[in-house]
Amino acid sequence: MFVLLLVSGFETTSHLLGNALALAFQHPLAADGLRGGGIPAAGFTDEVLRLEASVQYAARVPLREGLDVGGVSAPLGTVALVFLGAANRDPRRYDRPAEFDPLRTGPPPLAFGGGAHFCLGAPLARLQAGIALPALLRRFPRLRLAGEPVRRYGFMLRGYEELPVALG
Repeated sequence: MFVLLLVSGFETTSHLLGNALALAFQHPLAADGLRGGGIPAAGFTDEVLRLEASVQYAARVPLREGLDVGGVSAPLGTVALVFLGAANRDPRRYDRPAEFDPLRTGPPPLAFGGGAHFCLGAPLARLQAGIALPALLRRFPRLRLAGEPVRRYGFMLRGYEELPVALG
């Protein structure tokens, strides 16, 4: 339970905030809009969750015979990987799926899963990002990248090992 709380409640949120900050550096007009209130924090956060979801996949195991996923048989007990990060970039669901657009309308991102497997911490993560990001950008209006970001190595979680910043 401790590991679940640590990974689910801390690491994913820190990656959400780091991914959001990196996108803010890449899109300074969007950062200015978030800082000034012209771009809603909820929209900015959802677009970060769509484009750079902290959790890239989830494992699922079929519990009944005869399950078919996209024309492929999934026998009982088979481990299936659901690639949330790829689904969040599906051009059948999102216009211009590779672009960061914090004013995007349409379906919500699948970053927190869905149905019975929807993340219980999703409202808290969204609240934390919705408060922290605009506050950080307002408090440090000259916040900028101060070196080369280093992505965290891994397949399941997406975030930064290093994201050097300067405050002024």
